[in-house]
Amino acid sequence: MGFQPEIVTLTVDGQALQGWQGVHVTRSAKAAAIGFTLRAANPGWSAQARLVRKGKEVKIYTAPATAGALGTFNAGKSDLLCTGYADDYEVESAPGVRDVGISGRSKAGDAIDCPPVKHKTGLEENKTLLEAAKAFDEWGINFTSDVVLQKLREIQLVPGEPLFSTLEREARHCGVLLTGQPDGGVKITRGGKGRHAGTLVHGQPPCKRWKLACSIENKRSKVHVRGQRSLGTDEDALRQEETAEDDSVGRHRPAIVHHEGDHVDRELKRRAEWEQLRRSGSGISIQVKVATWRDEAGKLWEPGSLVAVQWEDEEIDQDLAISTVVFNQVTGEGESEVGTWADLTLVDPRTLGGKKPSEGGDNGGPDGADGVFSPGLDDAQLDDKDVTYDSFSKRGPA
Repeated sequence: MGFQPEIVTLTVDGQALQGWQGVHVTRSAKAAAIGFTLRAANPGWSAQARLVRKGKEVKIYTAPATAGALGTFNAGKSDLLCTGYADDYEVESAPGVRDVGISGRSKAGDAIDCPPVKHKTGLEENKTLLEAAKAFDEWGINFTSDVVLQKLREIQLVPGEPLFSTLEREARHCGVLLTGQPDGGVKITRGGKGRHAGTLVHGQPPCKRWKLACSIENKRSKVHVRGQRSLGTDEDALRQEETAEDDSVGRHRPAIVHHEGDHVDRELKRRAEWEQLRRSGSGISIQVKVATWRDEAGKLWEPGSLVAVQWEDEEIDQDLAISTVVFNQVTGEGESEVGTWADLTLVDPRTLGGKKPSEGGDNGGPDGADGVFSPGLDDAQLDDKDVTYDSFSKRGPA
């Protein structure tokens, strides 16, 4: 299978710009903003491209080249990749050459950089993380959630601190991810809630290149989460500690996490389980270059979703989660690499808050929407002291 080209269109203020020689769009399950970089040597629409410099909202769409010819655009027949703004605009000019470069992020980018200033008190009480995010939002970000969230006693903004610094801190307490969405919004979620069609098999199309990395750098044998209550002077108030263990590490590698804020012991335990859950799955990752932006069903690769993976030489035959996907398309002479491809980073689903990976691509299981893999852990399971988080694969420790 050769590279499967896409027609990429950037719309701004009613103008549709195509003919990009370089397209790179990055989505990560762990990132609240989608990043993009576009480059074109096309003086024919340089006047329209200058609209991007005026802070106008941009949308990036893509459609398979088989769906239409370059020069035509139909949003209803295209997939939305990103909604946001350009952070940088560059032009390089020489006799006979004009090169325009645009890079930016989805709508959440401004809230990642800047603090909210309109909230009257900077404090939300007895609200879920989703409710607090909506109350603090002054950028028009569409916050959503596909997990059940418990109410938090209080969420306090730190003066001058960007909004997402506050939200990410509370997300760690709740054991959730903040994932950027193509419409510019942010979803509060955990990994393992979707599944891609087909199987990625080493040595077979559409896979072009594989890289396996095993590391114990982030794995810990025991995580100690320590905190203090805001009220009280006894040992229970001043010396809070909860732990979670990973027996697969096999040697003494402890970690100490200082829990921010005022929380009861059960909430510290959840933080310990979440920290250990993510560290337990961090020992191994696989990078795969695939010659298409889409799975067998035509769906764009989605961060957090599961995909079946088979690599016989490395004894890997199981479900993994997409941590990061970079959509790339490069054309033109003088480029080191041309074509249309996606760089996928695949990880143990537990790294993204999912459950232990199933092996063999068995479709007969009772859990999950498709019977293969149950969705990410819910709050009750994070609170369950009997939940175990062992090694990456049943074949042995990572």
